[in-house]
Amino acid sequence: MTSIKKCTVAGLSGLLLTASLASAQAQAVEVSGDVTFVSDYAFRGISQTEEAPALQGGLTLAVDSGWYLSVWGSSVDFGGQGTLELDVLLGWSGDIAEGWSADVGIMRYGYPNTEFEGSNFWELYGSVSYQDFTLGLAYSDDYYGNSGKYYYVYAGYSLALTDNLSVDFHVGHNEFSDDSSSSYLDYGVTLSTEVLGLGLSLAYVDTDIKDCKLCDSRVIFGVSKAF
Repeated sequence: MTSIKKCTVAGLSGLLLTASLASAQAQAVEVSGDVTFVSDYAFRGISQTEEAPALQGGLTLAVDSGWYLSVWGSSVDFGGQGTLELDVLLGWSGDIAEGWSADVGIMRYGYPNTEFEGSNFWELYGSVSYQDFTLGLAYSDDYYGNSGKYYYVYAGYSLALTDNLSVDFHVGHNEFSDDSSSSYLDYGVTLSTEVLGLGLSLAYVDTDIKDCKLCDSRVIFGVSKAF
């Protein structure tokens, strides 16, 4: 990432941080988190663990005004080129009208023990939800592996089957502006429930990428504990 790009991202992050700290004054801070085990860590349809299980966890600090700061981590396996992902998010979420809500922020994807250049990158994200429908957009000025400008447009729908069982549908388009041949579609369906205080999920994920072992269809099981 060039110095100009770094300064731009750092400036945006600084503005968000200043605004969030000012907003957080005299407000109670809510702390939440979770620990999760998944049979495979698929990010936008592509396995990050060579189709092996992953241990994940996150921690979020939030205030009543909607500002939040989150840290999230997962084990990964990039063929000996890294074993840990550690992300930091700063954003705002809340209601914007009756039945409507929004979530916007900036995120840094970090891979502390990955050695090759361009493994760490920044992303701006935003989504708008109306009842059970969500439409979102993420943008990176220099995506993973120095692959240039990247856009992710996605849509989701959550359907409550019972009081304790829901199904979520997801479809997303990954657009690489500097190399349109790398662009692809990912999609999935996730069934979620809660048993004895544990969150259980069963997901089907897939992409339209051909001849890619880590991008083909798979079923992923997950168990999580929130605190």
